[in-house]
Amino acid sequence: MKTKIGLFFIVLGFICPLIGLIIPVFGFSATMTTTLVAFFLIGGPEIFLVLGAALAGKEGIIIVKNRIKRLLGLPEGKYYATNSQYNLALILMVIWLISLTLPYYIPAIEQLLEETKWEWYYFVIGDVVFVLAIIFIGGDQLITKFANLFTWEPWKTDELSNE
Repeated sequence: MKTKIGLFFIVLGFICPLIGLIIPVFGFSATMTTTLVAFFLIGGPEIFLVLGAALAGKEGIIIVKNRIKRLLGLPEGKYYATNSQYNLALILMVIWLISLTLPYYIPAIEQLLEETKWEWYYFVIGDVVFVLAIIFIGGDQLITKFANLFTWEPWKTDELSNE
């Protein structure tokens, strides 16, 4: 049961930006609309994905990964990327990081995004697409290396003292 609740939160995390796109249609006050859109586009997906991953556990994450891979026509289980796929994923990651930071340093782009509110929606959707492309193109190697950034491992002092 805990895995199913976790899977629900993971799916909710993926569809949160789409929910954020339809909030303005409901005609809430400007304050309520802004609050809900901000939650569903910025904070909600992260909260739901982390909560879903915690509840679903490793088995739930594997179920989600296999379903997405099946939709993309990739083999289930561990998917090892070729060298060119891995390099493409790294290039996409650099482009993604630049696209996240660059608009804030170029006033003309930031002003364009401020004036046309719908452009932010496309920006966020493009951001999610980039992340998914990086994850699935990079394969298990990229996911493992990224996960190792957040995994604590004790120092191996025995090896260092013998040298």
